[in-house]
Amino acid sequence: MRDETVEQNRYQRALTALPGASRELSTAGHAVFWDVTGKILKEHPPAERPEPSCQGCEKRWPCEMAESAMQQVGVRA
Repeated sequence: MRDETVEQNRYQRALTALPGASRELSTAGHAVFWDVTGKILKEHPPAERPEPSCQGCEKRWPCEMAESAMQQVGVRA
């Protein structure tokens, strides 16, 4: 991302935090949870536009899906 906004930076921090967060829990049920959280983050990145929007659903970014996933990995606003 060329000129990274605060929210784009937050998204990158969430992607970086995901592997560490997913290692904390070792049960199979939690593994699926972290897989889904990672999938949501990858499917709902911020678009590179002047107006912040989600590439996955075209809603204002961060959309509800991305916001929830970022909070799950410990990245707050």
